Amino acid sequence: MTHRSSKLLLGCLLAFQMTNTPIGTIDILVNDIEVDFPESITFYLEAASTSPIVSAELEYGTDTLACGESVSRAIPEDYQPEATIEVEWTWDLRRSGSLPPGTQVWWRWVLEDSTGAVMTTPEQWITFLDDVIPWKQVETDHLDLFWYVGTEDFAQQLLDAGEQALIRLHQMTGVAFDETIEVYIYASPEDMQAATLFAPDWSGGRAFPWDNAVIIGVAPAQLEWGMETMAHEITHVVVGHYTFSCFDSTPGWVDEGLAMIVEGDADPYLESILQDAIDTDTLLSVRELGYIFSADPDLARLSYAESYSLVTFLLELFGDEPMLALLDRFREGDSEDRALEAVYGFDRDGLEGLWRDWIGAPPMELPPDVEATPTATPYPTLAPISQPEVQGSPTPDAGEIASEAESELTAQASERREDSAPGFPLCSSIQWLGAPILGIIAFAIRRFNRSL
Repeated sequence: MTHRSSKLLLGCLLAFQMTNTPIGTIDILVNDIEVDFPESITFYLEAASTSPIVSAELEYGTDTLACGESVSRAIPEDYQPEATIEVEWTWDLRRSGSLPPGTQVWWRWVLEDSTGAVMTTPEQWITFLDDVIPWKQVETDHLDLFWYVGTEDFAQQLLDAGEQALIRLHQMTGVAFDETIEVYIYASPEDMQAATLFAPDWSGGRAFPWDNAVIIGVAPAQLEWGMETMAHEITHVVVGHYTFSCFDSTPGWVDEGLAMIVEGDADPYLESILQDAIDTDTLLSVRELGYIFSADPDLARLSYAESYSLVTFLLELFGDEPMLALLDRFREGDSEDRALEAVYGFDRDGLEGLWRDWIGAPPMELPPDVEATPTATPYPTLAPISQPEVQGSPTPDAGEIASEAESELTAQASERREDSAPGFPLCSSIQWLGAPILGIIAFAIRRFNRSL
């Protein structure tokens, strides 16, 4: 037999082997999840095939606004290939960061058996929600409000406050919002804190700009504070959504200042804090305000007071249009200095000098190496993921603590991420090459050649 004939015979034998190899059929018996709100989501799968299922990989994600591919992958621990499999995997939100109520979660499984047959289950969705609460709903074109304690009039007044916030923000900056924000009203700050992980026990509300979600803990007796907080948090969502970029360069003082202005008139208590800092020359610098907001209540209050004053200064002296231009710059990913210089003609230090003069504060003194080592506020805003769950505490004073606390937590929400899902090892596909079959074919050809 010639060499060409040997190749032809080998090709025919391979083609015959491939066309006669049975392709496995994978059947899905169970594909379900179990939600332990707000701590975890467990995914369950049972499947059977005519051949061993050599890999089972979970793909999952949420509807959160994210940069790039928002798909996370995981494989069950200690997976063993079998013709029938029962597997589960738990998404531990204490490791990855909490999800707000109402988050849409999707998942699918990718399975492969020993014949190379691959099956991807249909994508399924669930709403991540504390469904033991008997939620009631009122809505407008831009807001869906869910609550369970209080009359419908109570809920409607909160809803109206949110709508007025959208109108006022648009009038101030030109920012329009054409999506829907989901608002969950808990009956108390304690209930709200229990619905999210690692919330400080002085918090009264939280905004999730990348999820278009707000949660507030307010009783009907605190309606006035609730309406102010509603306006504040809605502003956080709209501004955070509008300026979203993969660089996340919007400084906290811009976001907080706008939210406080939309909320209503200046708080006399915060004004007194600002004046005291002016008199004692203990103002936080614009540079400090741009990095992180302190978790220390006293420094947080001063941060909010300064943010309100800074944004008021820019709006009163330069008008509304430059503020929209500034937000546009942050949406494009510009740094704080670059954005300020492009819109107003000065950087952070220039802003601080003009602002200090406007409020009657002493001139600032910059250290020689300020450009190289900008100072951040002394306490991180984001709580470590290893800290224990926060227990409930008495309802905070609506006028002095909660209105600052819920704003401070917005920075935590924007620090989340992403894509918000933990990194897990990827499951590589296993390919069966049929080495024993190829060896038999090669041996047969060699024997055939020798016989000629």
